[in-house]
Order: sequence, then structure tokens, then C-alpha cells
Amino acid sequence: MKKYLIIILSVYSLITGLTCLIGDQANAKSNSNYQIIASKHVNTYKALNSFNNNSILHVKNQYKNKNVYVWNKEHTKVLYNLKDFPNSYLSALTKQTYLHGGHKSLYYAAYIVTPKGNSSRYGRIWQGYLTKGYNRHYQKLNYLSTVGFTNDQDYLNYIKKSPSQVVARAVLKLFPNSKLSLRLSNLGQFNSDVDSTNKPFEEYFTNRINLQKVAAYLGPTKSKLTSSQRITKIKQTLVSEGYTTSKRHAMSHYVIGIYDPNPNMAWEEFVWSINLAKPL
Repeated sequence: MKKYLIIILSVYSLITGLTCLIGDQANAKSNSNYQIIASKHVNTYKALNSFNNNSILHVKNQYKNKNVYVWNKEHTKVLYNLKDFPNSYLSALTKQTYLHGGHKSLYYAAYIVTPKGNSSRYGRIWQGYLTKGYNRHYQKLNYLSTVGFTNDQDYLNYIKKSPSQVVARAVLKLFPNSKLSLRLSNLGQFNSDVDSTNKPFEEYFTNRINLQKVAAYLGPTKSKLTSSQRITKIKQTLVSEGYTTSKRHAMSHYVIGIYDPNPNMAWEEFVWSINLAKPL
């Protein structure tokens, strides 16, 4: 009797397993009816060197507290929920067009970048949830590249709020009548060397002043000074270069560009930059 019971239970388990397997396969088939029909790179060389580009994204305000799912390539599995990463932003590689049920929808294939710089999470996010630029929680973000900011005011908000921009904030106060320029800051990020040509700047600016000796104190890598000590050195260097308080206050016809990157990233060691220039 026990033998027959075991056989009956085994057959029942087999039938149940097959039923579940068939059901799972059917669900997988129906849920995976998403086909990528087009793909376009958004992190091109040009994009990586220009501000307000399409590769840096964040969740729109109206979706901040809602479920914003990150899918796998087949669109069969939710990998992450951006609601769980409130202070992160996205770094996109491609923009992909999916076809599903006769309808087309656009998704970004992107990395989730956390405030600590972790970018190991990757997936697809519907573009309708997203907008250009960094997450605006700048009080939680540090050492951002200029490429992800959308305009002058956006960049200024970051400098005012980010814990990493203490010295940059102080520099802007030393030029109270010179408006911050994101474009000049962006050009300075990629053309900071004192011997670099003015050619990249000439399309938008004239009378460029490259304050490289001053900019050397933006970062602590070489000088090993505190923020307060670096600000003092910046003031002293400006005066020795001829930029007294009265002269700096009189530079309202100049805009200022500044870039203060992560001092722990060796490849960025020489790109601290401060530039003044007249817009064309």
C-alpha cells in the first residue's frame, strides 16, 4: 500500500511540475513579446565632451515617489526600481526602440549611478519617466562632470549645494559680478592646461584669462591643504597675479568658468580649471 502511495504521489508531482512548467513558459512567451527594432548610441565622443547631453538622465519629479522599473533586455524581468535609488542618476549608453503589440516605445539602456559612484547596475528604462541632467539632489552628490548639467543655473545650484564644492563656492564669491558660465566651465574641464590653445574657446568667447596657478589650489592632491587653507592661498595668488579685490569686482563684463573634480581620480589631476572670458 505504501509503495502504491509513493507512485501516486510521484505521478501527481510530475503532473503538477509539468503544468507549472507549461504555465511558466506561456507567461515567459507572452511577457517577452518585446522586440528591439532600432538602437542609437547616446554616449558618443561628442556627447561625452559637451554639456546638456542625452546620456545623463534622472527621473522626472512627478515620478519620484512612484515605481519606475528597470528591465532586462528581453523585458521579461524587473531588475531594479528607481524609487529605491532616490539620489542616483542614470548614465545612458543607447536609446532603443521596442515593438510590442504593434506599438513602439523608447527605452534608455543605462547604468544607475549612486552618490558613492557605484555604477554596476544596468538595465532598460522607459524614456517617459526620464529627463535630461543629473538628479537635482545636489546636496547628496559630489564631484560631478560638467557634461550632465543642463544650463548655467543648474550648474550654479550644484556648486552652491554639493559638499564637494566648498572651494569652488568661495572662488565664485571672489568674483561677485562675473556670471558663472557652464559652457566656459565645460571647455575648461577638457582644455585646462596652461599651454593649451584658445581655439576651442574662440567660437564662443574672447579675451580668455586662464587662471591655472589659482586653479591648482582647487584640489588638495598636491598641496595637502584644508579647504580653508586653499581658499587663503587662492586669494593670495589672485592678488600676486594682479587680481585685487577692486579689479575682480570690476569684471562684470566677464563670465567665469570653474571645474573642481574628484582629486582621487588620477586622470583628472590636471583638469582643475578657472577661466574668465568675454562672451561673443
